[in-house]
Amino acid sequence: MSRLTSPSFQIRLYAAGLYFALRQLRRPGIGIGALFGTLIFAITTLSLTVNLTHSVRDAMRQSAQQTIGGDISLRLFHRPPTDQEKVFLTKFGTVAITAEQRVMIRSSSQSPAILSELKAIDRSYPLYGDLLLSPGITAQNALEIRDGVSGAIVDPGFLEQSGLALNDEITIGDQTYQIRATLLAEPERKFRLFSLGPRVLVSLDAYGLNELLSSDKQIYWYSRLKRAPDSSMSNARIITEIEEQFPDSGWRIVNADDGIPGIERIGDFASAFASLIGIAIFAITMTAIGNALRADLSARSSEFTLMRAVGVRPSQLIFAIGCMVGLVTVAAVITAFALSHVVTIALAPMVATRFGIVIAPGPGNALLIFGFVVCFVTLIALGPIRKACQVNAASLFRDQSSQSAPSFAISGPLRSPHFLLPALLILATTGFAVRLIDLGWFSVLLIAVLGLCLACFVGLGWLVRKGSSILARGTNGSAAWRLALRNIARPSAPTITIAASFGLAVTCLLAVVLFGTIAGHHLKSVLPGQTPDLVFFDLPPEQSDAFRAVASGDPAISSLARMPFLHGRVTRINGRPVSLSEIPRRYHWFIRGDRGLSWTNAPTSSMAQSRLIAGDWWTRDSVNERLASLDADIAAALGITIGDQITVNILGEPITVKIANLRKIDWTRLALDFPIVLSPMDPPPPHGVIAALSLHEPDLMAHQTVTKVADRLQGQFPHVPMIRVAGVLERLSGMFDQVRAILIAQTVLATVGAVLVIVTGLIALRQHAAGELAMLRALGIQPRQIIQTGALETGILVTVSGMLGIVMGTGIALAASFAIGSINISQVAPLFTSTGLVALGVIALLGFGGGWILQMASLRSQPGWRG
Repeated sequence: MSRLTSPSFQIRLYAAGLYFALRQLRRPGIGIGALFGTLIFAITTLSLTVNLTHSVRDAMRQSAQQTIGGDISLRLFHRPPTDQEKVFLTKFGTVAITAEQRVMIRSSSQSPAILSELKAIDRSYPLYGDLLLSPGITAQNALEIRDGVSGAIVDPGFLEQSGLALNDEITIGDQTYQIRATLLAEPERKFRLFSLGPRVLVSLDAYGLNELLSSDKQIYWYSRLKRAPDSSMSNARIITEIEEQFPDSGWRIVNADDGIPGIERIGDFASAFASLIGIAIFAITMTAIGNALRADLSARSSEFTLMRAVGVRPSQLIFAIGCMVGLVTVAAVITAFALSHVVTIALAPMVATRFGIVIAPGPGNALLIFGFVVCFVTLIALGPIRKACQVNAASLFRDQSSQSAPSFAISGPLRSPHFLLPALLILATTGFAVRLIDLGWFSVLLIAVLGLCLACFVGLGWLVRKGSSILARGTNGSAAWRLALRNIARPSAPTITIAASFGLAVTCLLAVVLFGTIAGHHLKSVLPGQTPDLVFFDLPPEQSDAFRAVASGDPAISSLARMPFLHGRVTRINGRPVSLSEIPRRYHWFIRGDRGLSWTNAPTSSMAQSRLIAGDWWTRDSVNERLASLDADIAAALGITIGDQITVNILGEPITVKIANLRKIDWTRLALDFPIVLSPMDPPPPHGVIAALSLHEPDLMAHQTVTKVADRLQGQFPHVPMIRVAGVLERLSGMFDQVRAILIAQTVLATVGAVLVIVTGLIALRQHAAGELAMLRALGIQPRQIIQTGALETGILVTVSGMLGIVMGTGIALAASFAIGSINISQVAPLFTSTGLVALGVIALLGFGGGWILQMASLRSQPGWRG
């Protein structure tokens, strides 16, 4: 065996390559420093985004039994389960019955009533999880009857609003309760983000004797089932037997094995989009790797040439450079994982307080993230490493420095035009990204959209390069201007990477900021003028006329709208049972639960604002004709149109109605409207009446006026629940501001990543151009002109990509705004104009000012540049 090909000699050669890489890293240079810093930023952001969102999502899945309240949850509206139904459910395990209702609660001190969410529980509650109280007593002790008075457990917020304390008495309906404890934790409300009022818990036995209990009240009845420990039946099989035994019960059935309905879907999509943003930030930032790596390898080109001159083989040089990049990557991964671990520990208490989720720092998705990073970095590094290895010994001589053809052909995986390795790396990177998003085929779609966006901005960079080349030849501007254009058009310039990363980042940032501003303006400024000031619901029908008379006589009330109201569940379409698999997922909410519906002989003023898409309204004498008006978007999702039939289960009775017309409802107005409106029924089923009141034009005393009107009406109708819409909108605004802040923070991170791309790209560019500019200085060009060239070069590239990013971001924000509801262009145009101008000014300052500073720093590093 030849000594040159012996295994021991090959090992020594590769050991020498590793030793060379370690020696090179002893003096890393600005390129390696930028590479290392960029990797730490990108990996830390990706790790935090993926691990935190996946932890929250996994906690939602694992706590489904607690959040649902059992292995199976069955919900009825208006009516409790019958004795026959309860007996049948007990065959499968333990059953807990609870009732939930929104009520007005008063104290004995005659203070204003407080809208609260009442929950009546039996002795079996809770089946899963713990009900934590202060003081630390059991729920049975807190709710028991003492001296003829039942106990109540209240949310701490109730005490804050009412000014009451423990042992004080409150009135619910026609009963008196004593506050015995405050509620610290309730299993089913861990992921409840919004409520109309504080929670109050009472005993189901006491609640059963209350006048609030009737079939025309808006009461949710929950039958939660915990399977027997020795049961061999699955949840799905039990549900099948329940549906076969009671096909027309009207139950909304939730299986804990399927996760939390609605919440889990929101969690999955939120986790997917957050992970996608993390990957997008990584992709934006990783374009800086090529720039930083090219800058560093270019600075070391003379060393590589000497290595080739003394006999180092191409494969050995590739291995040495690969070791250097690999060591930097591994060091960055370790550092980033350590940083993300520390940040996760810091964020864990906040997440536990906000969501009740305990996040334990651990490996999580470390292997997936590591694989994604390694594949991505390898893919980006192939080009710079190939170019660095294409050197020859002849370039050591000054008269041969212009030769560009290498004296050898690269073999192995880096050999061109073989693209097997890049193709495999792309597939592997995509596979890791799909696993990180973890939402099935939708993950592939998201990655494809991200790739398409990046491709669009790569095309933009190509156009900028070509346009600069044309302008450089045809313009008669200053020498600095022409030189800047030529530098942008050079093949070695980072024009495409900067345009792609910075343009995409600006697009994301402007889209989020503008859409958030439009939505916030609609929520805080427009919507209050389009919604009623007070809403009374669960008004008994026999009190409806009396309520109308009292409200009409109040001079502060400008309008009153009333409609009958109850809930029903759509169970069949044209006689066929509804299948969720045939309906788009975003409309599952309409089928899975009880939907609010009403009936009328003619469209109300609010309904008249909804555009009629198809069909006509029924005549006023269409009593018991069983016609229906349906939201047009929902009808399209269900695949039905005029003349089709739907079956609605109301109070356990299936009612089949025919679609008479379709309406385009603008749900952003929050007007008194319903997705299903029926023709008049005589006699009507047990129901409540909902009344919406609007006051006259608001003034500086609007809050006091609403309070006075509310107090007057509540005094005459004390048991009718009432909503102050302004308070609801205020809470919605707070939630919206939190979500907007999170999205803006993520897009700001993307912008920071794009700035890193710009900095590393300019470092790479200056690495090539500084010597040429110093030579121009020797030919008589002033330092001021040289610095102007750098400022113009950076400013043009950043400003052009930023301008197009502003345009695309504005377009996305407008499209999203029109998609969720109508907007007034005249109102938002000044906002868009001012935001766009400010953004353009900041971008121009960043581009021209940053270019000036970097060019000056580059020239200062050139010996004798002042001479």
